[in-house]
Amino acid sequence: MNTKELIAAQRFAEGLAKNAGKILLQRFGKSRIKVQKGKSDFATDADLASEKFILKEIKKRYPTHAILAEESGNHRDSKWQWVIDPLDGTKNFHFGLPFWCVSIALQHKGKTKVGVIFAPIVNQIFSARKGGGSYLNGKKIKVSANNKISEALIVTEIPRKHTSGKNFEKDVRDFTAVLKHVKRVRAFAAAAYDLCLVARGAADGYLDFSRNTKTWDVAAGSLIVKEAGGKIADVTLPGLPKNTVSVLASNAKLYSKFRKLI
Repeated sequence: MNTKELIAAQRFAEGLAKNAGKILLQRFGKSRIKVQKGKSDFATDADLASEKFILKEIKKRYPTHAILAEESGNHRDSKWQWVIDPLDGTKNFHFGLPFWCVSIALQHKGKTKVGVIFAPIVNQIFSARKGGGSYLNGKKIKVSANNKISEALIVTEIPRKHTSGKNFEKDVRDFTAVLKHVKRVRAFAAAAYDLCLVARGAADGYLDFSRNTKTWDVAAGSLIVKEAGGKIADVTLPGLPKNTVSVLASNAKLYSKFRKLI
């Protein structure tokens, strides 16, 4: 794709995310669990309806592109791939909490070229194109300028016994060590939206201790952070399941300091 075509794909993804958001809003507060994926992991009728709509529209507009979607896996094989989380923050959504969003990314050979995240409750759409900057509702955004870790506000995915397993005690110790160095911590349990908070400077960093964050949770958000002037890295530990990652993101001034902490 050339620049003009990528811009068109970005606009397409923005419209797609907004329309998927409308589908989700209709079900907010009244969703039903449809698929039990683990002891505490599930998909609702809202996840499935949003994904069905997104896949249908992508296949219609870009029939030769591959798709990696949370609820339905891989579709096709191509250098161009859409990575979809139709509802990031499913548990929040199901229990009536406002921290959830739609995440859509377009990748070429595994590198994200377009990233779009829409949070319907607050009507915020974050959008980025490789080399084109990051935007919130059409206005350019940047990461924070804070350079003191002692003054930092971080968002995080906290350690979980059912995903950490035998590493749980170590994960809790690492998590606690970070708490001693930063000023404030928030945990919203929606990785895609958490990355957007870093991108717009509302949070200074994002650290993931859950061992349960997926590729589709961070594909769009990673580009949004980078294009806003931040840094992000997969610091995944060995032995994690397929499509599972551990991500660190922050402004450039604090990045190396966070790396030392974890």
